[in-house]
Amino acid sequence: MGSEIHKTVFTEEDYQAFEKAWLSELDFVQNLFEQGSALFSESKRIGYELETCILDTEYQPAPINQKILSELDTTFFTTELANYDLEINGSVFTLGPSTPLELKENITWLFQEAEKSAKKFNTHLGFFGVFPKLMPEHFDPKHYQSDMKRYTLASQRIHELRHESVELLFHGKDEVKLQRDDVMSEALSTSFQIHFQVPFSRATDYYHAALIASVIMVGFGANASLVLGKRAWYESRIPIFEQSVDVRDKERRVQGDEKRVHFAHGYIDSWLELFEQNKAFKIMFPDVVNEPVEKLYHFNLHNGTIWRWIRPIISQEKNGKWGLRMELRVLPSGPTLIDMQTNLWFFIGLIEGLVKSGSNLTQIPFEVIKDDFYQIAKWGMQHTFHEPVEGKSRLLNEWISREGLELAKKGLASLGVQGTETYLDIVKARALNGQNGAVWQLKHFEKYRNINKLVEDYMKHLEADTPVHQWSL
Repeated sequence: MGSEIHKTVFTEEDYQAFEKAWLSELDFVQNLFEQGSALFSESKRIGYELETCILDTEYQPAPINQKILSELDTTFFTTELANYDLEINGSVFTLGPSTPLELKENITWLFQEAEKSAKKFNTHLGFFGVFPKLMPEHFDPKHYQSDMKRYTLASQRIHELRHESVELLFHGKDEVKLQRDDVMSEALSTSFQIHFQVPFSRATDYYHAALIASVIMVGFGANASLVLGKRAWYESRIPIFEQSVDVRDKERRVQGDEKRVHFAHGYIDSWLELFEQNKAFKIMFPDVVNEPVEKLYHFNLHNGTIWRWIRPIISQEKNGKWGLRMELRVLPSGPTLIDMQTNLWFFIGLIEGLVKSGSNLTQIPFEVIKDDFYQIAKWGMQHTFHEPVEGKSRLLNEWISREGLELAKKGLASLGVQGTETYLDIVKARALNGQNGAVWQLKHFEKYRNINKLVEDYMKHLEADTPVHQWSL
């Protein structure tokens, strides 16, 4: 949910001052774009954020993230909305031959550091898109909300703007329903977010490629099929997040105004359009500070409360150049470290491969791609989608095992990235047998109808770092 704010009580004057400040910073960004490529970076870099669940000895949610964080370097670790979650913030890597090895060492080291701290309090860390043992009692903010001002204010602002409770309601094989007067239902979702800085000269192509790749990855990496004991979407984080922070009142919902969490408005001609779209969203946190315009404090704070599944970000590098990066938000946490690294390299390879393919990345009508995104999130990677070259309807897992894999290989090769053979082998194996985390959880649940056993078996595989396509029942 982002960095901390300075207070929770704001006046109308604060909202007006914040709007003035962020619009001034938007003007600054517009001016950067007008001046063009001389001010922007062409480098390609990646980073990641990994959200984890804290589990006690009986694999129940353990609300002790502050105790664990007290033992850790806060450069790399921070809180999440629920106090039974914490976030690992990975290092930043310039893409090159050794990046896969460097990233593997980094994510392994950080997880081991966090796990070592967790064990001091008789707890473990688990990677779940939705932790299957979470039940309605685990969303009481008095007991389970992390102690940060922004979380309290988020609940206040949703209530003020919506004028009614927030209701989660969606259907997989079963109906999932939860009603809250706060933002805590979002705590169901834990994610693995990838940051990809892209060249300014082709930033629009990378954005369009990421839209297509997100459709593929939301199915391939799905790991959130059990919610509140119900069989839900294969990647239930999508409806959970979109509904849990939907601040639109009834009138705005009827009018069809865009949700704060959404896929995209459509294809673009410039990233500037994405930043200008932020004008359509009401201010959540009017936290006014005395910072220079070029720090983009208010611009970034507002942008950070609009949770597109591909979030555009602009930031300044140490050398003074400005960089554009995409926060790729569709992947869940888990199931294992090796699976998440596989997902990351497949995602990056697909995007790069699509950009370098020379294909028209906007030839498929945007509404078709958007519909595919939600259909795949609901029904998984053994459902059909419109493949990106000719737009033909194909089974997603079949396309991944052939064309998708080749596209990713070419993309990674063009980046000069080496040492991804193990991950690409896992891509093919997972696509061929059709088992990701979501599929395994559904199979296990339908066989045993025992969530306690499911989590115990899941954690054994996680601790062994066995790729999910190899998990048995």
